[in-house]
Order: sequence, then C-alpha cells, then structure tokens
Amino acid sequence: MPSRVALALCALALLAAPVAAGTVASGSSAVPEVGAAGTHGAHVTVGNQAVSDGTVVVETLSTAAPGFVVLRADDDGDPGDPVGHSAVPAGQFQTDVPVRVDADVWEGWTGNRTLRAMVHHDDGDGTFDPDEDRSMADREPAAETAFELGRTDGRADRVLARVSGSHQLRDGRFTVRRVDLSAVGYVVATSVDGDRVVGSRALAAGTHENVTVALNESFLADRRQRFRVRLVAYRDDGDGTFGAGDRPVTVGGAPVASSLVVEKPESGGNGTATTTRPLVTPTPRTATASPAPSPSPTSASGPGFGVLAVPLAVVLAAAALAVRQRRERA
Repeated sequence: MPSRVALALCALALLAAPVAAGTVASGSSAVPEVGAAGTHGAHVTVGNQAVSDGTVVVETLSTAAPGFVVLRADDDGDPGDPVGHSAVPAGQFQTDVPVRVDADVWEGWTGNRTLRAMVHHDDGDGTFDPDEDRSMADREPAAETAFELGRTDGRADRVLARVSGSHQLRDGRFTVRRVDLSAVGYVVATSVDGDRVVGSRALAAGTHENVTVALNESFLADRRQRFRVRLVAYRDDGDGTFGAGDRPVTVGGAPVASSLVVEKPESGGNGTATTTRPLVTPTPRTATASPAPSPSPTSASGPGFGVLAVPLAVVLAAAALAVRQRRERA
C-alpha cells in the first residue's frame, strides 16, 4: 500500500508541475511599477545668462534627498573649485532658484566664464562641505550642467521657460515664465535647430513675467500634438521692429536661450475643433464576438498532450502494477 500511495503522489506531482509552469509562463503580465524616486532623480538646468550682481538663476532643479546646488568653475571640461552654493530641500521640483557667486570671486570677475551647476548630497549637518557632500552627478548625469555666465553693468539677460511638463497652447499662444533683458529687444521662438523663426514678442528693458508668445499658424500646421521650440533673447537694432538686423544676445558666443515642450489642445479655446493638424493615431478595429479557439496541443497557455504523456504513463503503469500484485496474492 505505501508503495502505491507513493507512486500516486509522484504522479500527481508530475501532473501539477507542468500545469503550474504553464500558468506562470503565460498568465503573468504584471510589470513592476517604477516609483517616484526611480523616475524623478536629481537634475539641474541652467541657461546662459549675463548678470550685474553675481546672482545665477537656476532654471529647474530637483533632488530626492536634501542637498545643495553648487556652482563650480570649469577646469578644462571638468568641475573645478566651488564658487557658490545654495541649500536644496528634498522631493520638490523647483524653478528659478537664485544662487549667488561668492563675493570674493564676483569682485574680480571680468568678461564671460564657463561654470558648472551640480547637485550635491547633504551628509546630514546642513552645511556644504565639498569634501564630505558628494556630487550626485557621479550616478545621475542630469545632476550636472555647464553654462556661460557674463557680467553686465546694469540689468540681466535671461530666459526662464522650462517646466516639469509641457506648455499648453491657447489660441496658438503659450506663456513664458520670465524674461530678463538688459536693453530693448525681443524674445524669439525658433524651431529646435534654430533655422526657422516661428514667433516673437517685443519687450522693453527689465524683468517680464508671464510673457505670452504667439506661434506662426504655418508652423503649427506642421507640428504634431507635442513638439519642442527654442526661445532666444534678441537685441533690437533700433528700428522697433523685429527683423534681419536684430541679433541674439550672447554670452561667450553662446545665445541666451531656453527650450520647452509645447502641447496643442484637443480643441480650440472657443470649444471648436482646432485648425492645426491633430495628432495622428491608429484607428482601433471594432471588436467582434467570436468563439474562443480550442487549445492547441502545443499552446503556451497550458500543458498539451506532449507535456502530459509522461505523467499519464506513470499513472497507468502504477495502476497495472497494483492490479498484478492483487491477482498474485489471490
């Protein structure tokens, strides 16, 4: 009896194994979720800018842990000595973060220089120490960026437009968070490669917030629902009209600029369909009810005859052996 029970249990185990394996292989469709820490790590963006007081404005910044945004000199393409820093709270996406260049460094500043902005981890004491607070750029490249910084005698030149998502178009216009101009000029929207001017807005010297810029209808007609544009600060040549004589504001030969993602609405601001070309998506086929196909012997969704043949043979052999032993005893 024990031998027959053991054989039966072995047969059942052999039967259950391929069934379980088939279920795991074909039925498992769960994908591990990526948490916020995995998708929003440390990052920093800073545009080229010219300032009079040594204050650099970091365009966007985030970090999953408390730390510092540190300005460093550029040492032939590598981070050099720190020249300024500011504390950064954890878990917040920030825009327009001011960071002062150290007073002794700014006092002797002339011309234009390349700086690097880097996110550093705080070791817990709340005080920046370049030897103890490690750079997050070692693991996350987005935690470091290079930019040009120039010195002016008066107002600043900056374009601050990046956001965590996209800018929504309304009647062909989007809003720029802030533009600083040291003289009369324009904020100009161009294609990403800079070859095509697609919109402009005249501005006086000074700081301007929530600046609306209209994009050309011909440009919008060629765009998908989400697209990228570049914003560049321009200096007016004196005629008060944007044209070929106006030139970009540059720092160290690099334009004062930003870039952003723009998204078209699904309908116009008045509730009617937008006149721009909508995003093209495949048309889904209409689902029709049909009987489920019979499982194929080689289907991956469950065990076929070939998989069950071996354990079935074991069961039959065990049964035959039991019958034979019973007859011999009789």
